[in-house]
Amino acid sequence: MKSPERVILHCSATPDFSDSNEKYDLFGASDIDDWHRQRGFDEIGYHWVIRRTGIIESGRDELELGAHTMGHNTGSIGVCFIGMKDPTEIQVIALLILYSRIRRKYGIDYTNWFGHNEFNARKSCPGISMNVLRELLRVG
Repeated sequence: MKSPERVILHCSATPDFSDSNEKYDLFGASDIDDWHRQRGFDEIGYHWVIRRTGIIESGRDELELGAHTMGHNTGSIGVCFIGMKDPTEIQVIALLILYSRIRRKYGIDYTNWFGHNEFNARKSCPGISMNVLRELLRVG
């Protein structure tokens, strides 16, 4: 794959467990990899996964074509928050760290970060306002 030009954010559509719930950090990249393989993928479709605890887990190699946004995988990096619609504060902080790394490596600034819902109106991913998130990336 050519060098990525944009990042597309997703959510795993799993519960937004709070840190007081024993299932808080239950889901991660290995679970998504299993789900995607069950759907016929060769491996996880995302390049990065951010757990509820803020741990950043790698998926596919960033230069390998992802399988996360139909019709828009070429030239994009897929990042997935674990959860449905309320990323934790630590997940957002982890995203800022990942943003910094991706920006340094590929020069992809906040204007080229998108939510899955901006490519498919039937999706709610990433579960947070992209206008707010882009502003956080801009000033962050």
